[in-house]
Amino acid sequence: MNALETKSDLIFLFNKYFEVILADTQERLRQCWQLRYQVYCLESKVPGFYPDRYPEGLERDLYDERSVHSLLIHKPSGKIAGTVRVILPISGNFDARFPVEEFAGHLFYTDKVSLINLSRSQLGEISRLIIAPKFRMRKGEALSVCGLSESADNSNSTEDVVRHRSQAILKDQSFDEKAQCRCFPHTILGLFVAIIRISAQYNLNNWCAGMEPVCARLLRFFGIDFSPISPIVDYYGPRRCYFGNILDILEGMYRTHPEIWALLTNNGVFFPGSRNNQ
Repeated sequence: MNALETKSDLIFLFNKYFEVILADTQERLRQCWQLRYQVYCLESKVPGFYPDRYPEGLERDLYDERSVHSLLIHKPSGKIAGTVRVILPISGNFDARFPVEEFAGHLFYTDKVSLINLSRSQLGEISRLIIAPKFRMRKGEALSVCGLSESADNSNSTEDVVRHRSQAILKDQSFDEKAQCRCFPHTILGLFVAIIRISAQYNLNNWCAGMEPVCARLLRFFGIDFSPISPIVDYYGPRRCYFGNILDILEGMYRTHPEIWALLTNNGVFFPGSRNNQ
């Protein structure tokens, strides 16, 4: 299978099983908040997310008002497979800080020169990235809210995974829900489809995020390569602050993971400049 076929098959697999929708109604927002409550407060019991703080069963905070939220839908069942939000800058208020800054304090972006020169009007924070429990199907994934496990078998290339799973679909259309989830290389890629679309719509150039180091390391397997900008801090458990220039990440992905680049950018419809200068 050549690179072009792999790109087409990955997009085929995604479109067959998933779609991303903006949480642009009150009901869709409630679905985001309900999943966040289920995962953070009840399932994972993340430090600081105590159920009695959310009597309505909805995990939400003051940053939701300056965020764009998205849901990942499993098309065959109609179930919510995940959610993510991108926290936006506040127009005209360049002193408004992001959550990772609030928690990391002076340790956020220890390169102070780069921080001063950073265009905050085009910076967004990736936040509340969650895969629903039923869609964490592989070994060890259930232990991670984003479905990325250090014990997961990432030995095969994405191209190999796509080839084997697309061939299986063509031979057998009668997969159950669990098998369907396994057919796509990783559910988290669907949430990055949403992140890319939001970032393009709101003219963002850079991302920041607070993640466990293992999460950042495993995202790199898919060509989503963030740079650490802080030591490990206590941010709902041990986290590190990460930074990424969107074009730089996508340009690197275009070289090393063209099939994932094609999926996330819709073959260059979003961030077309990411395939320049290659």
